Amino acid sequence: MYYAGQPGRLTQDRDRLGGNPFASALVEVLKSGPVTLEDFTARLSAANARRSGGWQQMQFPKKLPYWKMDASAPGKRVALVLINADYSKTDGVYSLPGAAFDAQRVPEALTAAGFETTLVLDVNAEAAREKLAEFAKLSEGAEASVIYVGGHGVQHKRIVYWMMGDYPEQNSKWLGTHAISLDEIGRAGHAREVNLVLYASCRDDPFSGK
Repeated sequence: MYYAGQPGRLTQDRDRLGGNPFASALVEVLKSGPVTLEDFTARLSAANARRSGGWQQMQFPKKLPYWKMDASAPGKRVALVLINADYSKTDGVYSLPGAAFDAQRVPEALTAAGFETTLVLDVNAEAAREKLAEFAKLSEGAEASVIYVGGHGVQHKRIVYWMMGDYPEQNSKWLGTHAISLDEIGRAGHAREVNLVLYASCRDDPFSGK
């Protein structure tokens, strides 16, 4: 799991390029050409911090397998981009124009980097889980998989959740039906060599005590 920010912290919806700084960093690093996973991680972390003005400090695994991100290398590579930007149905939650912009540029960057990419934009939990199940089967025949997650998110009782656009109200009781945990999302990656989850969303807890 790669987290754009630290526990308890918000992430930015828009930087000077128009989207989440983590997405800007990802697009930048993917364009840099073939790199090992270790180099990719170091560059992504540095670019994320730089583009957020130091606000977003990436959290990532300390031990990484050797893998080279090379669009010309043999083997299938698949990516799933999960983004919710429209939260007009959620009481007291603002929509995310930056995430909507990322829904355009992140799939384009992953495709250019050699990934067969699927975009899932502004869906409910049921539809998202259907896409995750499809991706799980697809990734079984791949060498590497990437899942990018953008939109509103929370970290409640140490569990990180991706929030659906139809989340009913500011209460944790809806997490089971109108959000998906990052652990569940991560279980959709079944590629043989590398399975990455890139989480661009917040990790604060607006449901503390609820």
